[in-house]
Amino acid sequence: MSPVHFTYFGIMAKGFGPALTLESHGVDWKATSLALEGWGPLKESGKCPFGQVPILETEEYGVIAQSTAIMQYVGRVKEGAAGANIAEGIISDQLLGLADDFFAGLSKVQPTIFVKEKAPADQVKAHWAEAVPKMLTYLEAFTKGKDAFTSSGITVGELSLWGVLHQMVLIEPPCLDAFPNTKAFYTRILNLPATQKVLKGGSPVGNLPAYFLPN
Repeated sequence: MSPVHFTYFGIMAKGFGPALTLESHGVDWKATSLALEGWGPLKESGKCPFGQVPILETEEYGVIAQSTAIMQYVGRVKEGAAGANIAEGIISDQLLGLADDFFAGLSKVQPTIFVKEKAPADQVKAHWAEAVPKMLTYLEAFTKGKDAFTSSGITVGELSLWGVLHQMVLIEPPCLDAFPNTKAFYTRILNLPATQKVLKGGSPVGNLPAYFLPN
């Protein structure tokens, strides 16, 4: 497998999951943390398939767009990254989708470093009081009493989900407290060396400040 190059803005948001996945599965990767002023020239260059970042440049398969596709690429080229068998692959895929659902919900209401007044305060409050606990209740049941969903515990789906849960914890620190197995899953991955390396800015992408503002 040839080295790959990851490009995204220097924030968590949609770049956090791919960075964590690349690092956790031992991919040989480099990265560009894109400054806002550098986005225009890159977009106009036509390199980004859908006019968006993140992108992953690979020697074998060209430029891959979309954070989920980047993580699924790792799942295909690194043994076990998408699960040890079909059943685990299906679990990983479901968690990828759930991570996207969590992120989409946040994106609708939660203030960010770029848009500080995205939705009325009552909508933000309702999201955290109603929508988030409802989704976490489903996730807690899906854990089946364990702190991992697969035998490795670090499939691309698990890492994608963890990346969004971490951003939620940064916004609302107690949000997992009522869900012990989900919190155990979160804590387990939090303490892995690769996770700590990414969080501390030691991976190729460097420091990744939070995208969403805390409540």
